Amino acid sequence: MDSVKCFNIKPGIRLYYIPAEKFKTVSVSVNFHRALKKEEASYNALLADVLRRGCAKYPTQAAVMKYQQELYGAYFDIDVRRKGEDQILSFMLNTVSDSFLPEGETVQRRAMDLLFEMLLNPLIENGGFSADYVAQEKINLKNDIDALINDKRSYAVWRLVELMCKDEPYGVHELGTKEDVDAITPQMLYHHYLNLLQEGPIDIFVTGKVSIDEMCAYFQERFAVLTLKNEKTPATALFCPAADMQEVTEEFDVTQAKLCMGFYTGIAPSDSDYPALMVYNGILGSGAHSKLFNHVREKLSLAYYAASRLERYKGLLLISSGIEIANKKKAMDEIKIQMEDMCSGKISDYEFDAAVKSIVNALRSLGDDIGYLEDYYLGQTVSQMELSLEDYINLISKVTVDDVVRVAKRIQPQMVYFLTGKEVK
Repeated sequence: MDSVKCFNIKPGIRLYYIPAEKFKTVSVSVNFHRALKKEEASYNALLADVLRRGCAKYPTQAAVMKYQQELYGAYFDIDVRRKGEDQILSFMLNTVSDSFLPEGETVQRRAMDLLFEMLLNPLIENGGFSADYVAQEKINLKNDIDALINDKRSYAVWRLVELMCKDEPYGVHELGTKEDVDAITPQMLYHHYLNLLQEGPIDIFVTGKVSIDEMCAYFQERFAVLTLKNEKTPATALFCPAADMQEVTEEFDVTQAKLCMGFYTGIAPSDSDYPALMVYNGILGSGAHSKLFNHVREKLSLAYYAASRLERYKGLLLISSGIEIANKKKAMDEIKIQMEDMCSGKISDYEFDAAVKSIVNALRSLGDDIGYLEDYYLGQTVSQMELSLEDYINLISKVTVDDVVRVAKRIQPQMVYFLTGKEVK
């Protein structure tokens, strides 16, 4: 990462500085990496929700927000992000850069003090977190888990992933399960929090115009109380292909069926073929220029929508479509034809150029948003890569049709998931 500098704060804690001075704000995120696993996914999701409610110094959300307003409307949040089999608990802060304030005024240090109050001085009672906060957030989290099934398009894709990776951490949802949430007590959650502070690793991202020497000194001082056991970010194992393709059908009270197909690529983010895989995905089913959109949806009217996406860290390609129940075979056959055409090199100049331009524009747009920029480089660290946005754009721009065809021939079908109406047998 040419423009990004890495500083070792202490064993297990790294600080990445992204000197993007075009922003008037400064973004700071403190990211705790956790290996995604069923037994603690709900703990991490619930912990983020409970910690967000308040801390010892600012015990309510109203008190936290009031203090943020005193800091020129600084933004603070705690969330759980998932990148592959890495479940990341992120403490995120965005505040106006001191360089844009009236002379003599500063907010960055006070805003970061708020972050550490929320991180290291939580609201504790009776040897655990606030019982009221835990009870309320358990209800909210279980409602979020229930709501996953309401969006059948997203649910069908998740079920495909869950079924394909049922014996792997990748098949665990980052919100966990309602049963696991129910079992958590305020004391158990606090014990989990204490373990989190001992394990690591932690990646800090600072984006914007700052004195990086002062930043490093600040984080060294605040994290002096922590001694972490782990220095390596959790790795994601690539999907192992099965010998035979599986097909799973589930019935719901729906009139529009969801047809999802999962494919093995065998290509990791660090693989030299990954840029070509991105272009392949763009041509196949990412955008109005794609084969799935123009042939399956527009030309043959076999789908209300048809798109493809990559599961970047797992080496999977997923196709999702909404279809009439009776059109399942026709839709599957046409999808296969489009994929076979790509293996044969039947790719028009328009399809290729539009896919490349779409990816390049999407990457460039990341540099215009301070949050997206930070998330991009966090993804780079998870992937054990050191590519700047410009480096990545250059790689995409160098992809050829032959590269795409080579990648197309590596892709293997693994599973079909069909969500259909209950009355159809």
